[in-house]
Amino acid sequence: MNHKERVLKTLNNDVPDRVPFFYWDVPEFGEKMMSFFGFTNRDQLLEHLDVDFRWVEPKYVGPQLIDENNKRKKDIWGVGYSRINKGEFSYWQATDFPLEGVTDPAALDDFNWPGNQLFDFNSLEAQLEKYKDYAIMTAPGYSSPGLFRIVQRLIGRESFMEIMMSHPKFFRTLCDRVIEFYKAFIDEFFEVSKGRIDFIRVADDFGSQTGLTIGQDHWENYIRPSINAFTSKPKAMGAHFYMHSCGGVRKLLPNFISAGAEVLDPIQTRAVGMNPEGLKKDYGKLITFCGAMDEELLLRKGTPQQVKEGVKNLLDVMAPGGRFILGPSHKIKVETPVENVIAMYETARDWKAKEN
Repeated sequence: MNHKERVLKTLNNDVPDRVPFFYWDVPEFGEKMMSFFGFTNRDQLLEHLDVDFRWVEPKYVGPQLIDENNKRKKDIWGVGYSRINKGEFSYWQATDFPLEGVTDPAALDDFNWPGNQLFDFNSLEAQLEKYKDYAIMTAPGYSSPGLFRIVQRLIGRESFMEIMMSHPKFFRTLCDRVIEFYKAFIDEFFEVSKGRIDFIRVADDFGSQTGLTIGQDHWENYIRPSINAFTSKPKAMGAHFYMHSCGGVRKLLPNFISAGAEVLDPIQTRAVGMNPEGLKKDYGKLITFCGAMDEELLLRKGTPQQVKEGVKNLLDVMAPGGRFILGPSHKIKVETPVENVIAMYETARDWKAKEN
């Protein structure tokens, strides 16, 4: 059974030869992990961990986004990031929001919106051939569409709710422009790929540790229409819909499922309503859960032995009957011990379901 077959089998309420693996980290941890093993590229790391997914995206061919000193950068939306140092570690943090303070819909006509000309879609061919035996997914970042997370970056997280409530015409127009870009981007992405991408990953965050951060009206008015736009072409070409949302989003599970989501990640199990036992009992045959391995307390702060016990306990609950993919509950942070991540995948590889 190859990697693709393993993942697709577990989506069908079936039990593969082992639990499929997903991997997600900040770039700085990936570099640390590769250095630990002496690897020179990410594929070597993923192969060593036996990860079943691979990401693809068209090559960015637009203007330079990172300055020559590697201290500041922009993304395709014009959001500015600064390199922040914290002890021995460093990371990128959003510091400049190009539409902060703007409330006039007419101003959006003059904004420098991204377009498909920024990308070489022909670069997908080599990636798709290289990863044909893996479960292929649109890469996190600019290749995974989202709505509210992009709007938050454009106007600033702090003013997001105020703009949505007090300037609805501007907010609606802004959402429509984001959807317009991603609809064209994803449609060309999947047209060029000719049915060889297994998952369209849609990424937005609708929850916090204490519950939902959006209401049903937000879902119906903004999110559901954006999901329909993002996934219509991929679904028509046979791709599965993989939904990413952090936080306590249990109350949205019926919405995700009715919108066609077949996978939900990253399952932050300490958030309200995200207890693994309850999720498996109520929704385990309706949607595949991906992630659920506590990144903050267990992977980052536990011992390898504690990680091993955590993996066994998690798989005993979530893996029987299929519909589960093991991975971290959030991006693995740079301060995480490499030994803990190794322990997670090695233990999961050896895990067997208990006999009834």
